[in-house]
Amino acid sequence: MAVAKREDGAGFGGRFLNRFRNIGSRFTFLRDVWNELKKVHWPTRQQLLIYTSVVLVAVGIFSVLTWIVDSGLTYVMNFLIGS
Repeated sequence: MAVAKREDGAGFGGRFLNRFRNIGSRFTFLRDVWNELKKVHWPTRQQLLIYTSVVLVAVGIFSVLTWIVDSGLTYVMNFLIGS
């Protein structure tokens, strides 16, 4: 009985060639990504500095609040355990 020849390129040569067949779609993807990045509204330097300062202040506030809660719970646990 004859073995049917596979047409999907499953051998080494087929896999190697499939990488080059898809190269056009890869360039299309990169071109589409570049076009989408051109549409993005990028913040100005002043806006970026404001946003960064807001984030840093918020992180600082939450760090202090976490430290206060942690210190309070440590005090309570030491009081309950008695060490």
